[in-house]
Amino acid sequence: MKVKLLYVILLTGFISCSTETSTLNPLSTTKSEEVLNFENSIKSLSRPENRETPEELRNKKSLELSDRRKDILIPSALELIKSTGVKDREITQNTQGDRDKILTWAVKIYNEKLEKINQNSKN
Repeated sequence: MKVKLLYVILLTGFISCSTETSTLNPLSTTKSEEVLNFENSIKSLSRPENRETPEELRNKKSLELSDRRKDILIPSALELIKSTGVKDREITQNTQGDRDKILTWAVKIYNEKLEKINQNSKN
């Protein structure tokens, strides 16, 4: 009897541990790699080495990001844009290399993808 009770306890523990990781964060598992990379780039702006320098704060005239901080976001923004099937040539034509246009486009795609993920999770 004690052996059966031990097996039941071990089996219950094993089942609960194996299902725990599958339900922890289901939304992050549905996000594409490009979306996650863009999110991580945005989060990296809050790291001490990526925060605005005192000089950048003095020269700041609006809420716009400094060029240095934009450069941190551009690679993942381009990756996110390309994940929708857009080619380099089309990106160049639409943005003329303007980093603000690239970032605006990427944020729009990011928001659309998150909205789609949220809609799918509600269904």
